[in-house]
Amino acid sequence: MLFISSNAWHTNENLSLLLFLGQKFDELFFDYTLDSYKPPALNPSFICREALSLINDIENEVIDRNNLTFVLEELDFSLRNDIIVKNLLTSEIEKFVLKGENVRLSDLKLRLEVLEKVLNPLNYFTLCCELLLNEISDNKGSKKTINQLATLLASLLINMGISKQHIYEKTKEFFFSEREIKDVEEVQDFFQLISPTHHHFEIFFLVSKDILTIKNSVNQFDIEIIDDLPHKFSQLAASKKLNKRKSEVWVRIDDIETFDRHSARRLAENTLEIMSDLFSLYSHKKKIIWRSNAIITQCCENIDKVISKAKSPMDKCIDVRPHTASKKLNYFLENISLKKDSFKKLNRVIDLHSTALASDLAENQLINIWIAIETIVPSSINGGGKVKKICNALEPILLKEYINRLLQNLIRDLLKWGRSNLTDILKEIDNYKDKKINQLVLELIALDKYKPLRNTLYQNLGNFHLLRYRCFELSEIFKNPKNVLAKISLHEKKVSWQLRRIYRTRNLIVHSGRSLPYIDRQSKT
Repeated sequence: MLFISSNAWHTNENLSLLLFLGQKFDELFFDYTLDSYKPPALNPSFICREALSLINDIENEVIDRNNLTFVLEELDFSLRNDIIVKNLLTSEIEKFVLKGENVRLSDLKLRLEVLEKVLNPLNYFTLCCELLLNEISDNKGSKKTINQLATLLASLLINMGISKQHIYEKTKEFFFSEREIKDVEEVQDFFQLISPTHHHFEIFFLVSKDILTIKNSVNQFDIEIIDDLPHKFSQLAASKKLNKRKSEVWVRIDDIETFDRHSARRLAENTLEIMSDLFSLYSHKKKIIWRSNAIITQCCENIDKVISKAKSPMDKCIDVRPHTASKKLNYFLENISLKKDSFKKLNRVIDLHSTALASDLAENQLINIWIAIETIVPSSINGGGKVKKICNALEPILLKEYINRLLQNLIRDLLKWGRSNLTDILKEIDNYKDKKINQLVLELIALDKYKPLRNTLYQNLGNFHLLRYRCFELSEIFKNPKNVLAKISLHEKKVSWQLRRIYRTRNLIVHSGRSLPYIDRQSKT
């Protein structure tokens, strides 16, 4: 979470909730945001679709029916906790989500098909935007509600196929550029910028000349090899150092229809990858390669842009610095004690992890990481099937540091906001010099006796509305042990659902060759 405040309107108290919305969207789509504050993998509309897809796979004997129980459990939870769904549904949730071993798949499928139509993503998007506008109008809305609505909207847009990079760029452009916003109604311009509207794109790649060996076949992929780049793109190409080498040719992929330039680039590159992989079937020594930057035109815009390749999901995790990594490695090597067979198993896991890091395809990353998990989890772990054993083994590890990660993330955000301001407040805490910053911040936000200090912090945060909301949110959790336990319990559910979703996705890739639109999110998990 970064504090950005360079515009005059950012200090306008009447627009504070609009700025809060902008800060929330900035956090939701920043690559290195803690996962707890990123959009969930699926929203109710797409969990419903996942359930229907799963029923089809069960009917075709691709996957076991037991997997459906967990999807329905997540769907039920999601429906009951979604503000937008409560406005869309006119019937009880129980009428749509049928549970029990005696429920016929055909009956459940029919109910879910009706639910899918009710939760139409376009209707969901429109209503979500209306509710957000209502909340920020007159500056009397609830930050908690805005936080929930923004998160739901973000999840919806990603699942509809709009790229995270596009939404992040439009967030910066609308909320944190030179534009001076005067009225909350202008937020509708932002909703238009990120709306699920299809456009046509034309894309140019610099590709190795190896593609000329199959020039008679590329038309089947809607690829055209051209001698020279159209003149109108020459200056743009030169400014981005996209000058054609002797070993390269220009390739044009036309009439890509999707939501944004980043999504268009990804679709076009998928086409190149399919063609390259087919070529590799017959030529193991040669591989068709291309530059990472591509020139992209959009039907309704006069500006042509160069778009680079998005970061791999596994490159978006919070990494440690090299000197810290070396210390951890040295400690690991000095203290590990494994039998020969166990060391071989660990070595295999490390190899699989490295293979996943080296791959650009989310499907390959997911499969390799899952195999690594299966390899390292002992068969002696209690549980039923393989996925149950994996959940039983991983959940305690993933839950152990969850609350501490929330606290550490808050501390980092506070330090980035203002180290000296934070220090001045922490000095007022009893025995300040004898305590580490973790304990000091925890006492500051959790103990009733430091409420005046918290109020000072809230006041000093000024127009950093999101960080003030985060402090208040965590204060409500940490001040009561029951709230902490409830938070852990909820996280445990979500971890279990996500692990099982990864397992189902792995099975789909292996057994049917299919993938899912949200696989990038799973690879990072």
